[in-house]
Amino acid sequence: MASSTLLHGLLCIPPRSSTCPKAQLLPSKPISRLSARGPIRRLVGRRPSPVVASQSNFLKVAQTVWKVGRDAIEAGTNLVPDAVPRPVARISVTFLGLSVALFVLKSFLSTAFFVLATMGLIYFTFLALNKDNGPKGGGDGPKGGGGAPPMDDPLEEARKIMEKYK
Repeated sequence: MASSTLLHGLLCIPPRSSTCPKAQLLPSKPISRLSARGPIRRLVGRRPSPVVASQSNFLKVAQTVWKVGRDAIEAGTNLVPDAVPRPVARISVTFLGLSVALFVLKSFLSTAFFVLATMGLIYFTFLALNKDNGPKGGGDGPKGGGGAPPMDDPLEEARKIMEKYK
C-alpha cells in the first residue's frame, strides 16, 4: 500500500496535475527564491562533521531498511488468503521473514568463521612444519643464510669483524 503511494508520487511528473495528490503541497514560488531566505541558506556555508554525516547516513539506512521491511511484510500479508485475519497474517509473515533472515545470517556467519578457522589452522600447521627452514646465520646471503653458524660470544664476533676490516 505504501509502495503504491510512493510509486504514484514518483510517476506524477507535472507539479500542478489534478491526479497527483501531492500537488497542493508544492510551493507556488520558485525554489531558488525560497532557499535564499529560509534555513537552507544558513546551512550552505557549513559542512557537517564526519560523525554527524555518518550518523545521518546510518539513520537514513535504518529508515530505509525499516520501510522496505514494512512493505515486504505488507506484500507478504496480501499473499495470505482473506480467510485468515489480517493481524494474524501480518504477525505470521513477520515471524516467517525474521526466521528466514536469521537463518541466512547464521549460515553466512557460520561459513565465514569456518573459512577463517580453516585458514588459521593451515597457517599454524605450515609454521609448525617449516620451523627448521627459517633464516640461519648472520645474514650474509640474500636469503639470510649461508654464513658461518652464529657465535654465542658477541665479543668474539666483534673481534673477528674488526680483524676482517683491518
